[in-house]
Amino acid sequence: MTERLYLLDSMMSAFDAVVTACEPHKGGYLLELDQSAFFPNKGGQPCDVGTVGDAVISDVNEQGERLWHLADRAIRPGTAVHCALDFARRFDIMQQHTGEHLLSYCAWHLFGAQNVGFHCALSYATLDLDKPVSHEGITEIENLANRLAAENAAVTAKIYATEEDLKGIPLRKHAEGLEAPIRIVTIEGSDACTCCAPHVRRTGEIGQLKIVEAIPYKGGMRCTFLCGMRALSHAQRMQDTVTSIALRFSTAREQAEAAVQKQAEELSNAKRELRQAYAALDEYLASALKAEAEDVKGTKLIVRILDGVDAKRLRNLAGATMTDKALSVLFSDTGERVSYLLASNGIKTDMGLLIAAVNTALSGNGGGRGTLAQGSAKKPQGLSETVEGLRTYFRNVLLHG
Repeated sequence: MTERLYLLDSMMSAFDAVVTACEPHKGGYLLELDQSAFFPNKGGQPCDVGTVGDAVISDVNEQGERLWHLADRAIRPGTAVHCALDFARRFDIMQQHTGEHLLSYCAWHLFGAQNVGFHCALSYATLDLDKPVSHEGITEIENLANRLAAENAAVTAKIYATEEDLKGIPLRKHAEGLEAPIRIVTIEGSDACTCCAPHVRRTGEIGQLKIVEAIPYKGGMRCTFLCGMRALSHAQRMQDTVTSIALRFSTAREQAEAAVQKQAEELSNAKRELRQAYAALDEYLASALKAEAEDVKGTKLIVRILDGVDAKRLRNLAGATMTDKALSVLFSDTGERVSYLLASNGIKTDMGLLIAAVNTALSGNGGGRGTLAQGSAKKPQGLSETVEGLRTYFRNVLLHG
């Protein structure tokens, strides 16, 4: 069994130990030490990494009472080794985990929302609350957490030998299933809860706390947050983004949002005007298509290639060409690809059958049934010739169908 040094000293970055076991494992070796400050993958956060002697440690996991360190080389049991953590990684994770305690306390203190889930990745962390909180409420939680962090309160961990020893301690959360001894992490003047992970010594070491996203999740809220350098890096990226937008609009950063909103309104108006223009154009185009339709045994056949018409316009155009008996086959050439749509009225042939011939001729994909089918393909060489061949095919279908 390995003595867990991290339980009492979160700031330990190096220590000496003796290797007590070494076993081959998936291209590496599992090392067990008589004592270790390496925190394992546990409690919703990633493990510590670093070195044990000359071996590089890339993963740490618990197996019952045993603590295994995944190393890139073997070390003979009985060897005394000097061990070192990647402390920059350890400290970053401690900032996120202590920040989670502070945010959880603020959510509980302000709104009675309980923490029901925590996950810390190497670039973000999430906190799940058991009830919805408004946008304004999330801002309140964030503001209070930052005020408490600035007070630089002490963060301490203490192990209690029995449940009886915990009586009288106002715990925000007592994890279920824990057996004594039980470790309690306390933030002076605010939070206290059961926790096995390393934490910073004082709340000021958390740095800034920033909730970057809060979304509904399982009847409550999932908050994605950043602490310390992660929060600073996020703020810098956001500032760079706003500065870039402001430069693009030749305005001050403070006016960037208004400039974007103005452009969005102008774009919306332009799209509306474009739709109106297309509607007028398509009305004219539909009339022209009907005028050039070929009469095949009383059915109006239209086969035509159009340039740069999107799928919605293609369907509207086909619909506008329908008469009592009609078959319209429209192709849209967009440069690299071609879209096609088949529409009919008053004829027995299923469009799902006819589009199969178009798919074959163009090596495309499409389908449909009844009076409508559509598809697309990579634009082939000789599109016009292929479409003329299909015109002949559709004419024969109408003649002999």
